[in-house]
Amino acid sequence: MQRRRVSSNAAPTADGTVVVVRADPRRRPRRADVPWRRVLTGVVVAAVVGGLLVATAGTLVSQRIAEWLAVRNATTDTATLARAVIEPALDDAIADETADAAERTAARDRMATAVDHALPGDTAVRVKVWDRDGTILWSDEPRLVGERFTLSGDDLDALLTDESDAEVSDLDEPENRYERGDGPLLEAYQAVHTPSGRPLLFEVYYRYDDVLASASRLRSAFAGLAFGTVGVVLVLLVPVLLWLLVRIRDGQRERERLLVRALDAQAEERRRLAAELHDGAVQDVAGLAMSLGAAGDPALREAAGTLRGAVSSLRSSLSAIRPAAPEQDGLGRALDDACARARSAGLQTVLRVPDPVTASPAALHTVVRFVREAVANTVVHARATTVRVTITTTPVELVVAVSDDGVGFEADGILAQQRDGHLGTTILRQHAIDVGGSLTLRTAPGAGTTWELRVPTDTEAIA
Repeated sequence: MQRRRVSSNAAPTADGTVVVVRADPRRRPRRADVPWRRVLTGVVVAAVVGGLLVATAGTLVSQRIAEWLAVRNATTDTATLARAVIEPALDDAIADETADAAERTAARDRMATAVDHALPGDTAVRVKVWDRDGTILWSDEPRLVGERFTLSGDDLDALLTDESDAEVSDLDEPENRYERGDGPLLEAYQAVHTPSGRPLLFEVYYRYDDVLASASRLRSAFAGLAFGTVGVVLVLLVPVLLWLLVRIRDGQRERERLLVRALDAQAEERRRLAAELHDGAVQDVAGLAMSLGAAGDPALREAAGTLRGAVSSLRSSLSAIRPAAPEQDGLGRALDDACARARSAGLQTVLRVPDPVTASPAALHTVVRFVREAVANTVVHARATTVRVTITTTPVELVVAVSDDGVGFEADGILAQQRDGHLGTTILRQHAIDVGGSLTLRTAPGAGTTWELRVPTDTEAIA
């Protein structure tokens, strides 16, 4: 586990207890199970949302493209009509002010016939032929013929450059007063020439709703294709995602099984080694100590005492080689092993552990490690004769107190120091930090020491 440095706000309470670490649920680790269903749901939702966004964006783009194409088609159709039909039907008399009335009427009738054949029915709302001074020379609306209006800059450009163009009509303009009521219109214009080469402007007004309808048909076709493609991709994607997630989950479980097997094998090897030492060398040395102790020679009895001390040390080492596992052997057995160093050092150990103790394995391991470190500190620093370990439980936490009758110390000075010589207190503090629990201390010179750790029973910290 990565260690987190948390500053200690050691502050004494009313009874002299120093709060070394305050409980903080935000630090409490939780089980890191992979929520496979949520992962799958999240991936599918992300894929659906992403696909819909792409399809929607594509549809909107297609709408714009479709409108542009429809306008472009109207422009192209108008230019083709102007070149192939209107221009051949033009007569100089239509724009010649000196021509007699009969010639002008004949020229206009010829134009009307050509337009009727080229634009049957309601293909166009209005058709106009303009002179370059803004006079309407012919229109399918007779009331406009002969009226003069100001041509726009785009109209003049089309007339002078012989290029076609189109734009949405401004129906507020006076030359468009007879087209009002037909909805938005698109006017497309193209320069044409009389037989004598005089440039005129041919203009056709189309219903813009037809343009939008054409664009809508293209958009619908694209939307069907886009959303259909997204649907097919999702149908193909979900089984693949399921397969990948199952493989990942199975791989994780297999790694967990291998890790458990490795740990079990390691524990089994430690048990075998501890059993061989206990049943072999330790028993032999213990037997030799008993034999020498029965002898009358003082030197032999002294040697027997030395051997008994060696046996005690060996048994402490055996506890370290194969410590009892609290979730398997019970918390009491594990804490008894954790106190082995105190017993080998000649301290009286008093252990009070309720049975049973209900908590997560991580919480139990934290308690055992804390007790082992606190007892080691007592053996090294306290000059005590007795060490007591007391476990109490609540529905939400384990409370472990390790107390001794040693010399005690000045709490403020020791807790403020970070030298290696006080590594033990740092480790005790870190145990509380790692599980989001609290740690308190009661001590004074000559008054012994009591460490109290509160561990959440549901913690999932790595022990």
